[in-house]
Amino acid sequence: MTAQYTQPTPEKRKELLQIVGESDRLVKDLERKKLTTLSRTQTWKLEKQGLHPQRRQLSTNSVAWLLSDLLWFIYKQEPTSNTNKKSNS
Repeated sequence: MTAQYTQPTPEKRKELLQIVGESDRLVKDLERKKLTTLSRTQTWKLEKQGLHPQRRQLSTNSVAWLLSDLLWFIYKQEPTSNTNKKSNS
């Protein structure tokens, strides 16, 4: 995860939402964690570095993210190491 997060185009938002069969909506922390598998701390650090979609402040104690932003973030991630890949050594 080294590239700065950039928001998806309106066309990409629509495409991603159609793939998952959802409308764009605000996603609270519990669902964000299920989608991204990132802890609150990991998410906060990535947000501060500009590598994760920014949260939206709903009230003093409530934040959320746009579903389409999270889907784009997941889509743009570089694949991690493939643990099932056999080594030729």
